[in-house]
Amino acid sequence: MAVWGCGFCGFQIRYHGKPEGKYPVEHVFCMIDDWRELEKENTDVGWLEWENEEKFFYAWRCARCGTFMFFDYKLEHIGTYTPKDEFSAEAMQEPFEFGPFWDDFQWFDITENSTPASEVLAKYPQTRWFAKNDDELRFYSDEARTNCIKQFRLLEVVMPVTVQTMSLKSFKKMLATWDDVEFHYHGGYYNFMREDDGINIYRGHGFQKIVYHAATTDVEEIVSAKIFPDDKSIAEVQAEIEL
Repeated sequence: MAVWGCGFCGFQIRYHGKPEGKYPVEHVFCMIDDWRELEKENTDVGWLEWENEEKFFYAWRCARCGTFMFFDYKLEHIGTYTPKDEFSAEAMQEPFEFGPFWDDFQWFDITENSTPASEVLAKYPQTRWFAKNDDELRFYSDEARTNCIKQFRLLEVVMPVTVQTMSLKSFKKMLATWDDVEFHYHGGYYNFMREDDGINIYRGHGFQKIVYHAATTDVEEIVSAKIFPDDKSIAEVQAEIEL
């Protein structure tokens, strides 16, 4: 199984289900114009993410060096940013893209509570804001962008790397012991969750489409189940799965 590696330092960027090192691993971003459109729907933001996946993009933050690697909803790489050595007091050069973002643990709480998009910003004041252009990325604590808390520079030639490091045996051990495991297959996003009603595997962001359910954790049954659209199982396509 292929595991993402940081494009800057090579450290494995594997979704952990818990904060790995100093940082949450995954982050969810939305452009401000797209977010305002979603707010008008006044609908559970989990459903909106499922129905409007093209409006969201995602970043994985390296737990070793803090580098951010951005991907669109199809998991196409769209940019890598690493922390700046010096904090700049100058205004960000226009034009730049702007919007809200959340780490994965905040986003899980928002979607788990079926929060309407129109209420997210009021109910979750810890929401952070980003601005990025062709040269840099900045994070802010407020929508008005008066308090910049992080700055990053674009790495123009660095791409994420994949490393073949995980066996099916190790993956089965993860499923047997962890409560939350994310993986990808042919561009599709899957989320293994240990929940009150048993084991669920979801396809797509937003926790809406269940492709596997069982009352107990039978790892052999899980890896043998035909959960993928091409009627294949985890065991059959292990070399094509990315963590």
